[in-house]
Amino acid sequence: MKRISAYFRPGSIGEALALLERPGAVLIGGGTKLNTVRSSMPMEVVDLQLIDLDRIERLDPDTLRIGATATLQQLVDSEDVPPIVREAARRELPSTLRAQSTVGGTIVSADSESELLAALLVHDAVVLVERPQRTEQLGLEILLSRLPLAPPAIVTALTIDTSGVGSLARTARTPADKAIVAAAVRMGADGRRRLALSGVASTPILVGEADELDPQGDFRGSGEYRRALAGVLVSRAIEGVS
Repeated sequence: MKRISAYFRPGSIGEALALLERPGAVLIGGGTKLNTVRSSMPMEVVDLQLIDLDRIERLDPDTLRIGATATLQQLVDSEDVPPIVREAARRELPSTLRAQSTVGGTIVSADSESELLAALLVHDAVVLVERPQRTEQLGLEILLSRLPLAPPAIVTALTIDTSGVGSLARTARTPADKAIVAAAVRMGADGRRRLALSGVASTPILVGEADELDPQGDFRGSGEYRRALAGVLVSRAIEGVS
């Protein structure tokens, strides 16, 4: 187990970024996961709780901004959040952890089976990343492919397009279990259909209906089983927006 050698609670993004340049510095938002990589070095924890990053606010009728330290329970409770994002957030973790786990932590953890990330992908999520001299805006799909982010960097918020109608379909061992494979579909106001899958790649991914998948198997199902599930679940989710 790693030793914590220091704990900081900065009051601004600038202060937090400066602290992240220290050897062994790691971020926490809600405290359920650490934003770090494997290292034998003692940790210096940088806690974002004092920085105002937990707001969920509408920027315009079709654009919602979600702060990185907004909790999953805030997503579940907010009527501004699209229904499939609320549902996926509810399924992400048990209620005891949803009140602590944050949106930013979910993004940087990049769990391959995250239904929430799949739902955010189809809602055209754009992630804001603060660095010492600039702010980056990265599509969620691009950001997931670049993880872990080279420090110092802090995910501060994301925006999503809330227009259109969405649908989720999933298969799990039990209703309360994590999905083996899940499909998220959204028909946008522009008439374009967006599809995303979890459980078929190293992170949740956007897919086309004709894409060839090559998922890895595990104790819950072979790659062939996951590929077959994906086809069935995409069809079910599409029916939900038809």
